[in-house]
Amino acid sequence: MQGLFVTFGFVVAAFFPFLAIYLQDRGLSAGQIGIVIALMAFARIVTNPLWGHYADTRMGRLTALQLGTAGTAIGAVMMSLAHELPGITIAAVVIAAFMVSTGPNIDAIVLVQLGDERMSEYGRIRGWESAAYALGCLVYGTILQLAGLDWVMPIFAIACVAVLVWSETLERDRPTEVVVHGRLGALGAVFREAPRFWSFLVAILLVWTGFNAAWNFISLKIVSEGGGPFLIGLGAAAGGLIEVPMMRASSKWQKRWGLRSVFALGCLLYAIGFLLWGLIDDPTIVSLLTVFEGMAFSLLFTSAVVVVGRLLPSSLYSTGNSVAQMVGFGIGPILGAGIGGYVYQHAGTLVLYSGASALAVAGGVVAWFALSTPDLAEPGASPAEIGPAPS
Repeated sequence: MQGLFVTFGFVVAAFFPFLAIYLQDRGLSAGQIGIVIALMAFARIVTNPLWGHYADTRMGRLTALQLGTAGTAIGAVMMSLAHELPGITIAAVVIAAFMVSTGPNIDAIVLVQLGDERMSEYGRIRGWESAAYALGCLVYGTILQLAGLDWVMPIFAIACVAVLVWSETLERDRPTEVVVHGRLGALGAVFREAPRFWSFLVAILLVWTGFNAAWNFISLKIVSEGGGPFLIGLGAAAGGLIEVPMMRASSKWQKRWGLRSVFALGCLLYAIGFLLWGLIDDPTIVSLLTVFEGMAFSLLFTSAVVVVGRLLPSSLYSTGNSVAQMVGFGIGPILGAGIGGYVYQHAGTLVLYSGASALAVAGGVVAWFALSTPDLAEPGASPAEIGPAPS
């Protein structure tokens, strides 16, 4: 499990911090970059629940992970060969459609391995991905600064192959029985098991819309102020490095304060970080302030995965995580990146990052009420006490 998180950390580091400047290097404007990212998000919305359903009910989580990783590598090769907007967009959609199967299935595999009694330890295991992400950002940023941005996609494809190879060390988990969940399959079963999940998704939508508006254009701001790939990689590495102790601490804080408080704290840290990104112009300081992103992401991501594990039975882990990521990393980027690109280009960075900060605060407020049951709000809740919340 730790090795899987390490290899996947290098995949994430090769793609997300450098995507915007890679697209800019290919001649795309900020508005066009926002459109490409929004179309990628739309592809995630369409494919995310499908991957989750078939992983939980038919093919198994490991097979879905491997198919998604292989398809992502193919999409990276396609994008490296594309130089015009249509070809770049098609390749980006292919990457998005396959890459969505990786994270949710890795998380589902880990939740099953941990079991109910150790589920809060997820953050401690997930910290290995953050450590690899931090190292990868620093190494990739240095390589790209010296060798050029044409190497973004080849490095990304190689990292995907490494995950595919390592995944062969895991045991197959294909369901032995075909499960019929009724209307809408496993997707419908998620909401029947946990009606409260709807309101939690609203909180996820708000905070990740703000995140996507802020994060997808931070590299453009750093470059516009005189920075380059190394500075972008340095900042992303700092954010990834702080994730390691924060994710380990999140396991303790969830037990001490409850999932609701940890999630709300993550929203508050995002709000502070986004506002500082908009107020400060020095590229080095802005780069280093990405530590706020690392701290907030650690608390939000780990607590959200555990919320899914608490609300749903293990047979629905992949679908539950897929739905959460569909909203956060599917609908969120459509709104955040699509509108954010226009705001960045026409209204400026202060307006963009102030709006992103307000959305993060709103997400924290909604989550505070959505997770208000004793099972999720109080510290030290026993997994055996936690069942589907009443509607």
